[in-house]
Amino acid sequence: MPTMRAGNVVRKLFVMAAAGLLISPLPAVAATICTELIRGPDGSIPMDERESSRQVQARIMPDRIAEGDKLAGEGELAAAVEAYAGVFQGHWYAGFYANASRCLPMDFYQNAADKLRAVASAIAEQRRAKGHLLDEPHEYGGENQPGALKLYLTSNQYDLFVNHAISYAESELPQRDIDSALVSLVESRLDELERTRDIGTEAYYRQYVNDLTPLLDEELAAFDKLARFEEQLGAHLAPLYPKITDHWLAEEKRNFNEAMNTDGMIQKEMLHDQATGALEAGIRRLARHPQQVARLEARANVRGEALMKKGRENTPGDGLMLRGHYAYARDYFEIAGNQEQYTIADRLAEERQESAAKKMEASIRTDIERMQKSDDEQSAFQDETDEMAAEFGFDLDE
Repeated sequence: MPTMRAGNVVRKLFVMAAAGLLISPLPAVAATICTELIRGPDGSIPMDERESSRQVQARIMPDRIAEGDKLAGEGELAAAVEAYAGVFQGHWYAGFYANASRCLPMDFYQNAADKLRAVASAIAEQRRAKGHLLDEPHEYGGENQPGALKLYLTSNQYDLFVNHAISYAESELPQRDIDSALVSLVESRLDELERTRDIGTEAYYRQYVNDLTPLLDEELAAFDKLARFEEQLGAHLAPLYPKITDHWLAEEKRNFNEAMNTDGMIQKEMLHDQATGALEAGIRRLARHPQQVARLEARANVRGEALMKKGRENTPGDGLMLRGHYAYARDYFEIAGNQEQYTIADRLAEERQESAAKKMEASIRTDIERMQKSDDEQSAFQDETDEMAAEFGFDLDE
């Protein structure tokens, strides 16, 4: 009886096929991104040597964690960070570079992330204590190495990154702007995570079922915690730039006042150079901040006008200045970018210099003539003395 039933089923299927009711084959198992055999970029891998992405990663990635464990145990923390981070990066297979697709279980990546965070935290604290927050060469590190901030990003410690990045940018503010470097770090990390997240959506993979392991929750947090970093950093730093301008204005004022109150020519010249140098240094430092540069240039204009006024009034003491009020005004107008007043001050300074040179030349000629007259008088006196001595019979040489 069972055999007859089976035969009836087969006959019924043939009848249905003949009637056109079975118009498509039974569905085959769909290929997935992780189970599809790797052909290589040019299909060069022989069929009997091909593996799936999952097989390759299962063979390669555990070794990276084992290497990280070994290095961490030996105290090679920087190398251990690279080994653990390698789990989340691409790899070489059969002569070509495979992307950072994830085909292993979520627990595997979570374990690697936990190990990476522990080691990265330890080395980040060491480097931060030595001021090594950006990727810069330091005396203890030799070649460039990831600074503490990059390590925080690599190990998904985004709150730590934001806090330390903002405080570091503030501490560096008197010497330099590092906001662009910090924003670049953030953008690089977000791009890396975005590329990994979107691998399954690329055109090449649309023919396969997407069975890639998604990003960890702590990685996904980056898109929220870092989204407004540039805006947050800018808002924190903006009120601090006027204080930098205040510093250079105060330096200029102190040296200018001392220059005006001293009688020493060399000292006056040096103080003037320090005063104008303060404005120039401030303008270089704040070149990316036009409002602050405008404040420094305004001070230069004010000084230039005041010195021009002193020059016109022929203020007593002007002669003690090596170059004169007009020449110093010219320096300030140059800093201010005031070409019109610079030209006027330059012409007056040249005229003053020529006038001073003529006066000096005349004075020197007078002194020379006076010295020559003195020599002639002395010679005549000597002749008269010799004559008198001869007349009275004295020998002046005895």
